Order: sequence, then C-alpha cells, then structure tokens
Amino acid sequence: MKHPNKDIVGTMGDKSKQLPQIRVLLSASIAGLASGSLFAFPSPAIPKLITDDYNFTMEEASYLTVISAVAMIFASPVMCMLIDKMGRKRTLLLSGFFHISAWLFVAFSRTIYLFYVSRIFAGLADSAVFAAVPTYIAEVTTPKVRSLYGNALVLSLFTGQFLSNCVGFYFSIQMTAFILLTLPLAFLTTFIFTPETPYYLVMIDDQTSAEKSLQSLRGIEDVQYELKQLNADVKRQLSETGYLKDLFVIASNRKALLIANLARIIQQLAGISALIQYSQYMFMQAGGDISSGHAAMIFSGILAFVNVFINILTDKFGRKKSMILSCSGSGLVLLALTTYFYLQLYTEVDLSHVNWFPVFAIVAYVLIFSLGLGVVPTLMAGEVFSASIRKHAVMVTNVIFAVLLCTTTKLFQFLMSAYGLCVPFLFFSICCLIGGILSYFIIPETKGKTLEQIQQDLKGNK
Repeated sequence: MKHPNKDIVGTMGDKSKQLPQIRVLLSASIAGLASGSLFAFPSPAIPKLITDDYNFTMEEASYLTVISAVAMIFASPVMCMLIDKMGRKRTLLLSGFFHISAWLFVAFSRTIYLFYVSRIFAGLADSAVFAAVPTYIAEVTTPKVRSLYGNALVLSLFTGQFLSNCVGFYFSIQMTAFILLTLPLAFLTTFIFTPETPYYLVMIDDQTSAEKSLQSLRGIEDVQYELKQLNADVKRQLSETGYLKDLFVIASNRKALLIANLARIIQQLAGISALIQYSQYMFMQAGGDISSGHAAMIFSGILAFVNVFINILTDKFGRKKSMILSCSGSGLVLLALTTYFYLQLYTEVDLSHVNWFPVFAIVAYVLIFSLGLGVVPTLMAGEVFSASIRKHAVMVTNVIFAVLLCTTTKLFQFLMSAYGLCVPFLFFSICCLIGGILSYFIIPETKGKTLEQIQQDLKGNK
C-alpha cells in the first residue's frame, strides 16, 4: 500500500513543499559557518603569530590547532546530554554564544594564553555543533531532502574555512575577529525562529508541538499520517534500552557505532583537518610561484565550492561507492605529493619547472576527497543511530572525532618539522588506501531510506 503522503518516504515531487525544510536546514548550517571559520583560524593566524608583531614560537602557536579539540573531548558528553535534556534547537543556540566568546577573546588577545582561552570556547562550540546539527538535520528532513541537501553542514564548514583564510590573509588578527564575529550573530538571529525537531517533540510526548513542527517543516496542514508513523517509529526505538553499555552489547547499535566511527576515522586520517589548519604554513614550506595565502584560499575555496554540487554525485553513486572512490583517489594523489616532496627534500632533482604541482595536486585531492570522504561521515553520524541510543552514540563519536583532530594535526606538525612534508603525506596516503578497502566491507548504503528503514537494515530485518 502506498503512503497517502508521499513526502514521508521522500518522494515528494512538489518542490515548494521542500522549501520550509531547506530554509530550516540552511539556518542550522550557519552554525557550521561559524565553526568552520574558527577551525581554520590557525591557518592565516600562525604565520602572523610567529612574526615580530606577536613573537610567539612555532611550538606555542601549534597548540592553537590542538586545544579546541581537547576542549571538545571534555565538552562532548555534556552537549550530547543536552540535546536530549534541552532539545536539539536550544543546544545549537548555545553554540552561538560560545562562538561569540571565542572571537571576542581573539579580538582582544595579546598573550598566547588568551588565544588558548579562545580555542577552548571554539572547542565548546564545536562540541555543540557536531552533537546537534547532524541530529537536527536528520530529524527535520525527509529522505529525499536529506539526500540532496544533507551535506549542508559540511558545505558550511568548508565555506567558513574559506572565509577565514580570505579575511585572515588580508586583515589583521583583531579585524578578522570582528568581521567573522558576524557569523554567529547571524546564526542566532535566524535560527531562533526555527522549529524544534518533531522527533524530539514526540520523544518528550509534546504531540501538539510535534504536529505544529511537522506542519511548518512540510508546508502542509494535514500531517496526521506522518505524525502517526513518527510516533510508532519513536515508540519502537525508545522501547529499546538506552544505556551507554547498550552501544556495545546490542548488535545493531554496535554495528552503527562501528560504521559511524570508521567513516570519521578514515576521513580524519586522510589528513583533511591538518591540511586545513596548516594550509598557509604548509604552502610556505612547499614554495612555488603562488603565495601561501593565495594557495590556501584556492585550497579552501575549491573545498567549499565543490561541496555545493558534490552531493549530486554522492547521491548518484550512493554512500558506499562514493567512499570507496574517494578513499582510493585521495590516496593516489597524496602518494604523488609524497613523491614530489621527497624529490624536493632529499634529492638534487630540479623541480623548478613543476613547482606548480603541489597546488595542482591539492586541488585534485580536494575534488576527490569531497566526493565521499567530505560528506559521508557526517551523513552517517545523523543516520545510523536509534533514537533511544543517539545521545550516547553522538557523545562517543564526537569524542573519537576530537581525539582524531588532536592527534592528526599535532602529528602533521611534528612529522613536517622533523622530516619534511613527504612523511606526513605518505602516512595520510596509506591511511586513505586502507580506508577504501575497509569502506567496501563495512560502510552500508543508506541513500533514500528513512531513519527507521536504516535501523531495520542494521538489525538484519527486511
């Protein structure tokens, strides 16, 4: 029997009915703009902080890439509790105040320790954003909208990183802070008017608000069929035990945890976070005809631009195939970069006629990375967990994500300083190629499926 409301299964053809979901999704993603700009802040800031204006050492400045991730480790359990206690919307609004605090500390800092405080606030904000945004997007959108626009958070993160590189290159650190402070202010003034997710409202048994939320999100008055189906789905999922230990003792939860974290581990071991935070410094070390600032802008700009359209390809290929292709291609490009930097550092080979190659290869890496590694891990984080266990699952995955941010960025800096650029690129290349093999065996296909259908697949039910 067909659903009377086709939107429930994501086959809604009326584009106008998708607009409310898209507007809400885009508003939530402005938080990603703010997070992305703060995340990439070390890229334009580090070259300035180690000059005479601030006179910090490279070792001192390198901790700007680590402290926010450490803060995220400790804050993630709290934020993941708040998404169920306060709701997805209020937790996201909280991130805006953390973003504002972070930029204010940047604006008025003259000592390295105040910059460290700024990074703590950035980590608190990231813990809220990564806890709430994937869940919020997954719960307010239908499968079709989620497939087409589910990478809005990833796109906004990369766009924020691009803005940070551009503004940070042309303006002082203080002026950069004041300019980018407008991002969290814009988020707060728009997102406050969006609805809470109907999933959460059903979870707390607020049926009236859940109905109003669905009406607002779907652009129609008659949402009784979807509300009834949503109640049945949430009731079934909440009937399952929701303790932390259940993540590991229940087979379907354990499988979901493996899938979500494997995707995120592969993504981070592909080197993306380290390259973003050290992009200007990396291009300074690589040399070439293009200035490090402009090269970093090209890198982050293409990363943002490609993700405007990449979801079309990801949706066409599916999650699984996109991850395999992305891992394999990224690994080969990074291997080529390894060869270039080895020849540059350890041989007498004249590379002056190909000194454009690092920028060209990084652009190729960005294109291939975005196909799967850029978007699939974030989609998986919002799709594979049951409502009963989601807060615990998001906490664990965000802590693992933060640990990866710490280790990959610090490892990149250490290997680059000790052995040159060829060694960290070789490490990331090997991780990508291994990730492609693991993706083939472990990453499932979730394209076009409701959250309940994904749960039944994880349980092995038809």
